Amino acid sequence: MNPQNPHPGALIVIEGIDGSGSTTQSDMLLQWLGRAGIPSTFTREPSKGPIGGALRLHIVKRLELGGPHAEALAFAADRMDHLASEIEPALARGITVVADRYYLSSLAYQALSCDLAWLREINRFALRPDLTVFLSVPVDVGVARFSSRATRERFEEDRDELARIAGTYDAAIEAIRADGEEVQVVDGTRTPAEVHAEVVRLAAGVLAPRYPGTSLDVAAHEQSSVRPTAPTV
Repeated sequence: MNPQNPHPGALIVIEGIDGSGSTTQSDMLLQWLGRAGIPSTFTREPSKGPIGGALRLHIVKRLELGGPHAEALAFAADRMDHLASEIEPALARGITVVADRYYLSSLAYQALSCDLAWLREINRFALRPDLTVFLSVPVDVGVARFSSRATRERFEEDRDELARIAGTYDAAIEAIRADGEEVQVVDGTRTPAEVHAEVVRLAAGVLAPRYPGTSLDVAAHEQSSVRPTAPTV
């Protein structure tokens, strides 16, 4: 079981298969947090750190790692470095961190070639998110969304592979739910605005105890189009 977040800031993770809209929804949530007056910052995995840099080269096929277990260990190491250098310092300062992918991605993508129990073991020291939102879309929707990209990443090879990843996501969600970790599954086939409204509603539930006195009305902060500047962490 992953340790609970002991810090005043909240860790909110947006997950989903490629083409699910996780990056879009992370960005929309960050903007809403800024309008609500909640200090917040965005991050993603792989991180900007040294291990994350190598993984990014690996993902775009410019660097090969020594097999699936080396890949899984590299993701786990990057995650711990990411937590120590970026995520936990922000949380400790009361800043909410919105992460596009976290350890649920490792439990899904690396489970294509590695044992799920082993993947959970190597990631067991990573902080448990305060909220994980999984954007659920059919495989064909995901394929249609990323098929127009100029370049394909390592895990965007074909429909069959994405279908296998969708299956490993289901298994990973079931496994961590069995340990008491809550994953909120949201229908990602709706319009971005409709998905965003549900994500904000879920986020408000975990943010209210951490930011007492802050208005977290879902609709109240949707009028402004001003984009907030995330604090540097």
